[in-house]
Amino acid sequence: MPSATAPSPGVLIPRVQVRAYSFEDDQFLLEENIRFEFGLVRDLSISAEIPLFQGFFNAPRPTDGEFGLGDMDLLVELRVLREDINAIDTIRVSVFAGAELPTATNGFAQASLDPCIGAVFSSILGHHGIDLSARYTSVTGDGLASPIFLTDSGDDFFNLEAGYAFRIHPEEYAQTREAAWYLTAELNGVWTVGGEHELLLSPGLLIEAPNYAIELGVGIPLSEELTSAPKLEFVLLAGLRLLF
Repeated sequence: MPSATAPSPGVLIPRVQVRAYSFEDDQFLLEENIRFEFGLVRDLSISAEIPLFQGFFNAPRPTDGEFGLGDMDLLVELRVLREDINAIDTIRVSVFAGAELPTATNGFAQASLDPCIGAVFSSILGHHGIDLSARYTSVTGDGLASPIFLTDSGDDFFNLEAGYAFRIHPEEYAQTREAAWYLTAELNGVWTVGGEHELLLSPGLLIEAPNYAIELGVGIPLSEELTSAPKLEFVLLAGLRLLF
């Protein structure tokens, strides 16, 4: 999920996530998600997120390992609140706006220009970290006849997410910053204006160093109300984030 920790001016943060989705009827989807975030000026950043898919579905969805792109996400984020309590603890709030661009191929997304707006709250207090985010996306296309995700059904949708992280190492930071280990848990929810929804519980592990971060996790459906998209059974995730 997003956070309100934007990069400093001139800093580039590339992130690669690999996700493996298991759907009903032994259907699978592999995703390589590449994201670049760049600090423009203080408290203002821009990001681009490019998903690449490989599908193992029953027809008419992509079959036999067919490759394709999803819709690229392009966002501008403005941090409107930054309250640094000390060198570690902080409270931050950001707002963002942008669009999903019509870059999808081979039926992996609906390939329409869909504007979005949202906001995110982040805090780090001692061993505890909290993120809360909300995003609204206005869908301009008609949707796919056989969508993979409910966000491609043609209805506007909301993303509502909450995350918690607990630092298990180190107990206290020394003068030399070392990698921190966090146990994490997220609630990742999508609701469409047409009444469909999907809610996941996503526990994981985050290792965060001054110039890199490694994330491992799993997504488990808690509630699904889907009309045309296949039901999700679980998601596996591995990611790497770098700081330049």
